[in-house]
Amino acid sequence: MVRVEGCLGAAFRTLAGQLLAIGLAALLAGCATLRGDLRPQPSYAFDQPEVTSLGRAYAKPQALHPGLSGFRLINNGVSALMTRAAMADLAERSIDVQYYIFDPDESGAFLLGRLMAAAERGVQVRILLDDYPLALDEATLAAIDAHPLVEVRIFNPYRYRNRVFRSMESLFNLEQVGRRMHNKVFAVDGQIAILGGRNISNQYMEGEADANFRDIDVLAAGPVLKEVAASFDSYWNSSIVVPVAALDPTRAEAGVDSRFEALRAEAAAGHGPYAEYVLRKNDFMRRLLGADGMIWAKGRAIVEPPVRRVEGASKSSAEIARALAIARLGTSNEIVYQVAYFVPGEKGVRVLSDMVARGVRVRVLTNSLASTDVLAVHAGYARYRESLLRGGIELHEYRADAKRPEPAGHRMRRASSGSALHAKIVIHDRKLVWIGSANFDPRSRHINTESGLLIESDVLAARIMSSVERDFSLAHSWMLSLRRDNEAVLGGLVWKGEIDGKEVSFDYEPGASLLRHLGVLFYSLIPGIEDLL
Repeated sequence: MVRVEGCLGAAFRTLAGQLLAIGLAALLAGCATLRGDLRPQPSYAFDQPEVTSLGRAYAKPQALHPGLSGFRLINNGVSALMTRAAMADLAERSIDVQYYIFDPDESGAFLLGRLMAAAERGVQVRILLDDYPLALDEATLAAIDAHPLVEVRIFNPYRYRNRVFRSMESLFNLEQVGRRMHNKVFAVDGQIAILGGRNISNQYMEGEADANFRDIDVLAAGPVLKEVAASFDSYWNSSIVVPVAALDPTRAEAGVDSRFEALRAEAAAGHGPYAEYVLRKNDFMRRLLGADGMIWAKGRAIVEPPVRRVEGASKSSAEIARALAIARLGTSNEIVYQVAYFVPGEKGVRVLSDMVARGVRVRVLTNSLASTDVLAVHAGYARYRESLLRGGIELHEYRADAKRPEPAGHRMRRASSGSALHAKIVIHDRKLVWIGSANFDPRSRHINTESGLLIESDVLAARIMSSVERDFSLAHSWMLSLRRDNEAVLGGLVWKGEIDGKEVSFDYEPGASLLRHLGVLFYSLIPGIEDLL
């Protein structure tokens, strides 16, 4: 019997809903379904980094900083892609890859080529992907998984494999299929890893896309890798994860596999991202092996468990929210948020307003209507703007025409000039930094799994702030205020910024099309949607 879940459940308890359920079940019966009889064998992260070249390279700096881990910012998309490629090429024993999105585009093809080349050298490669945004079709995944040293697993897969029916399945079983793995981890030889906000896709790496994301990753090394490895293993061996063989290995989406293979062949021939990589490969490898630019500090990985809500429990796990709440309590001067999706809710508004009341400066940068890639989230956020401003929070919105940090080189297909914010960063008193995958919204707090790093370092905080301040500037974001007349607050909002060096202001959301405004209006009228954002 179909189990009815979620905010739309009541509609399906009617007779019409029951008839629809019966008809849908009959329709789905003829579709390929997930195999439930396949359970993967447990496996665990490589835990002897000292026997690898990377382990030996980091032995001396780690000895000079006992108990501390090393961290380095990765500030632009091209470097983010090239660093991952160099890590894969330096790998000798293991590569663990965990992503929400791994697209079959130019960036995905290039990086997959480096992963497969590592496997050919004898490196064990484990790839864990979420099923909801999965764009690599089952036939391609099966071909990747067929390599004896590569294993692919899927987090919380949909039962019915045809994408047409996914939204329908969500209506009937939202409590289960709404749980998504939003983590981003790329770990090599138990010694170094990249965590942060970036997925594997052109729009995160300055590749060809409708818009490119402003994002930040951090390279981590040393003791914190034990926590990263333990987290990866807990997901990899979780009951909510299945081997790729449990999918339909014969199902290929029309044209996807051939386009992806053409991109992989192009990269192998030295074009696209590989043209950039060939010129700079030695430099990226040298920096990794020399531990260049690493800041040694106390840090820990904070990760939600793979199953956040245990059957029968009234609340879900909230490891990250708890850690950041404790950090807020210890903040005395300033807290800075650079968060792509910001839906504070009434409680969040109170928490931040209370911080202002006790003398803490609170600054928030999130997406504008013109830059956001999720209109539903903007609808959830927009209703709290006036309350936030009345509470003393300084509110800024990232502009779609903002310039992202310039990469040192660029030989991929030309990226779009459009920008969108995707970073998830919190900086406390310029000495404690959170960088990860979690947004400031209900989905990150209660539904999705998330991961990230909490790092105690005024040096790292200063480096991040020097980059973030540029994003807060009037040339890159709109500064919001309440509309006033002779110091009396009239209500409504004003957006202030700079265009061609001249200060401008608007009493409407600048740069956004009528269609976007209508989309926000539509989502704002849906009851109960905020809990799902």
